[in-house]
This record gives sequence, structure tokens and C-alpha cells, in this order.
Amino acid sequence: MTRRAPASGPAQQQGVTLVEMMVALVVGLILMAGMVQLFVSNKQAYRIQEASNVVNENSRYVMDQLQYDIRMADHWGGVESDTLTTLTGMGSISADCTGNAAAVMPSGVFGLDGASGTPIACIPTADYLANTDVLVLRYAAPDRVASGAVQNSAVYLRTAIGRRGMLFEGADKTSLPSDLLPANWTETNVLLEDPSMATYEVRTIVYFIRRCASQARGTANECDAADDTTPTLTRFRLEGMSMVAEDVIAGVEQMQLSYGVDTNGDRSADVYRNATEVTAANQWTRVVNVKMSLLMRNLARDPTYADSTTYRLYGGTAGATFNYTVPAADQQFRRKVYNATIQIRNMNRG
Repeated sequence: MTRRAPASGPAQQQGVTLVEMMVALVVGLILMAGMVQLFVSNKQAYRIQEASNVVNENSRYVMDQLQYDIRMADHWGGVESDTLTTLTGMGSISADCTGNAAAVMPSGVFGLDGASGTPIACIPTADYLANTDVLVLRYAAPDRVASGAVQNSAVYLRTAIGRRGMLFEGADKTSLPSDLLPANWTETNVLLEDPSMATYEVRTIVYFIRRCASQARGTANECDAADDTTPTLTRFRLEGMSMVAEDVIAGVEQMQLSYGVDTNGDRSADVYRNATEVTAANQWTRVVNVKMSLLMRNLARDPTYADSTTYRLYGGTAGATFNYTVPAADQQFRRKVYNATIQIRNMNRG
């Protein structure tokens, strides 16, 4: 038998060399760095998109609230505002505003331009966000109230449809003039009452922007240095015989309003003016629509972003824009402007 000689040459290599291992590690680290960078970029994009979605959702909610109340303004249950009177002896409204912003008035819409300090006494200076507008809306609720459901501590409107109406406190219902009295005050079904007359609960709402979202720290029920600095759309709402504060939504940094005034009686806006100009011209009964700008911002800061934009909003003098530049301390929030023109339907009826 012939034996085969062993193969000549170096011994067969097993495993990898140190150099190959280092090269593999470097390649792996490069790939890993790319994957981490991709993950970070995707997470950042997701975070921005999620924040944008929250702002869009909040803005839709805010617009729905404001548009409903603006469209309902000056609804007085089938009578004109100039036929309304107030029953003598009505009790005072707790936390009421004053003057043209008072809760009980036969007027549908009133506004105040922003100022460095609060433009109205019922909004504490500590709460008011400087240079933001205030909007006051009043109307009769859309649903009729049965005579037997009238509560003592609430404000109502009693109308003789097409003729006249009277604002009254429920406790004084039996003191209404004879032509406005129902057949009885115990009827609980409005369908069984005189269809030529009706009773409605009165709605009064004062919208403004508060300079914090939470008032839980520091001084109770007041924005101070211990609280956050998230601007929040807030409203005072007539509930019973009190104006009660309610948060609408956080993240509303600016509200600016311009009012369309009908100067020739054709029920359409001929000029747009800010609140100061409408008051000076005594034209609140001629306001037929409202142009509204809301500047919404994210609730969380983005340390990678700086917003030094000057935003052009409705609400300037003589129909011009109101220019708002983001303060340096708030530039790390992303923002978006939402504009709307809202018809006051009850001021446009022919």
C-alpha cells in the first residue's frame, strides 16, 4: 500500500485575527450609529407630528366652542334686542363684570382690545395674559323652559314672540307684567303652554386668555410665580346668579378679534374695526360677524427649535393686522395660527 504524503505548506488557519475583529467592530459601530441616528430622527419626527396633532385637535375644540357662542349671540327668542327690558329688582350677579361687559344686558356682543394690564376689573391682573383680547357674548339658550321648571336663582328671558321680552330673576317670576305671565307657573310641558310666548335661560360668556394653566400652587385661584406659564383660554359663564370661571383649553397664546360692522343696513360687513373703534363709534348693535385669530402652541418645549416669528393676526386698527412677535423666553414652543370669520346669525336676519 502506498501512503500519501502530508500536504506541504502552512497549517490551516482557524478563527479570526485581531485586525479582522477590529475591522468588524468598527463596521458594526458605524452601522449601529446609523441605526441609532435613524431611530432618533424618527422619534423626533413622531414627537413633532404628535404635538402638531394635539395642537390641531385642541384648535378644533376651541373653534367649535367659540363659533357656537358667537353664532348664537343676540338670539332673544323671537324678539329684537331693542324691545328687551329688565324687570326691576333683579339681584346682583356674583363675580359680575361691569359696564358693557355685565352679565345681564340686552346686547349680544361686546369686546375689549388687549392691553398691558387687564382691560376689565372682573379679570384679575394676575391672571390676565397681556395684549390679548376679551370677548363678551350674550344670548337666550336655544331650548324653551317650561314655566314649572323656572328656578329661583337663575336669569331668564320671557318673550311675547314678535312683540317684546323681559329679563328677570326666577325668584321674581310672578312680578312679570300681565302680558308676559303664563297661564300657570306649574306647567312642566312646554308643548301645553301658550305658543305665542316662551321662556329661555339667559347665557352670558366672557372669553379671555389666562396666563397659566394651573392655579393650584402659590396663591389659590390666582396665577403667580409658583404656577406654570402655559397660556389658557378661559371663560366666565353665567350659572345661576354667579359668573363661574371655566378652563376651555391650554396652549392658546393669542386671541385677536376684528369686528365686521354693517354701516348701511344691508346685513353684511362694510368695514372691519377693532373693539376700541367699535365702542368709540357706538356700533356694537351693527356688528354682523367676527374675524378671529387664535395662535396655538404646543404644551411641551422643543429644545431643538427656536421661533422668533412675527405673526400677523386679525384685530389691528382700521382693519389692519395685529403683529405679534414671540418673546425670547417662549421661542422653544412650536405654534400655528388659526383664522376664522364667523357670522353672528341673529345679527344677519332680515
